[in-house]
Amino acid sequence: MRHMKPLFLSTLLVLAAVSPASLAQDGFDEDIPDRNALADGKLTSDEIKKYAALAAKHIQELTAVAREEVGSELEQSGVVIPAAWMMMNDGEVKRVRLGESGEKAAATMKVLMFRAALKSLARHGKILGTAIVYAGTVEGEKDTRVLAIEHEHRLGLSGLQVVPYRFDQGDLSFGKPNTQKKPYELFYDGRKAESEGQTQGKT
Repeated sequence: MRHMKPLFLSTLLVLAAVSPASLAQDGFDEDIPDRNALADGKLTSDEIKKYAALAAKHIQELTAVAREEVGSELEQSGVVIPAAWMMMNDGEVKRVRLGESGEKAAATMKVLMFRAALKSLARHGKILGTAIVYAGTVEGEKDTRVLAIEHEHRLGLSGLQVVPYRFDQGDLSFGKPNTQKKPYELFYDGRKAESEGQTQGKT
């Protein structure tokens, strides 16, 4: 799924319905650079180091919202339905909604549509961070069920969080999340995740 190209951008009807969970405005009086991929296409190493802590905090909040809301739906349905969230420039977290045709699409196609929609918003400087959730598998452990949470932040973080889950007599529980690096796709083209910007580790 990671290598599929984002298709059907022209068919998207996005979008953002306010998520039940939204963030407090703490931390948004900090000096966030007024730039995006359309400005110069990159952040310097010094900028990545300076803003890594703030970006990691935002990603932790975004992925926590994603796990909580997907977990509630997973308890009801027993399956992981792809979903996505974005952090607006003022810190509010919103869930991304697809149009009617998008909601009826297959799971793999939904993920592609979420990526395409969020990339458009990211390139126009509308959002700070993203989280896309879908079902995944662990290499060599086909019986292990996991949530895969792709996340990116404008200030230099890009990763894939893998969260094992299981049902025990109908009760859902999550295992310890593990975060891996991944190349940028939404905010910046062709840039691998900077090691300086991946200090959040496991969130």
